[in-house]
Amino acid sequence: MSVIRKSREKVVDISIGPNDGNKWSEEKAAGVIALAKLHHSQRSTERIRKNAMAAVRYRIEEYVQDENITIDEVCTIEDFVRDFLKVLGLKKGEFAKYIDINESNLNKYYRSDRRFNTVLALKFAHFFHTPADLWLKVQIKNELLELQREKEAEEKYNKYDYEKALQMA
Repeated sequence: MSVIRKSREKVVDISIGPNDGNKWSEEKAAGVIALAKLHHSQRSTERIRKNAMAAVRYRIEEYVQDENITIDEVCTIEDFVRDFLKVLGLKKGEFAKYIDINESNLNKYYRSDRRFNTVLALKFAHFFHTPADLWLKVQIKNELLELQREKEAEEKYNKYDYEKALQMA
């Protein structure tokens, strides 16, 4: 049996069944689904939360590693924080208090009015139980995507050329 799920505009095929090419009967497939639902219903709230947190972390890792992301598909640090906060049932202001930052300052980092830095990466890492470098990799990936857009409009940077400066001197 095959279940198709959409995840951030990507189609994921999750197959349940034997790997030997044989197919399960509908009764067998229904039994496996029922068993999976039973197992899920017996999970603790903490286990469900940890699984959801791990899912967000995996989405971040996938985003960082995906070389086919374009500037139109950028996910910001704020997008991932929002996903984590939703799992935790926290508001942005509460999160800001927990990491000892003013909410308006946090918004400045989100809007890129201020540069995301290692101190914030460490706070995010400890709060969300993720590697600090993962947050910095998101920032760097997004900056590289922005650089790609700027390269497409490169004419405006032609004036920054040492050879032209030497000719004028």
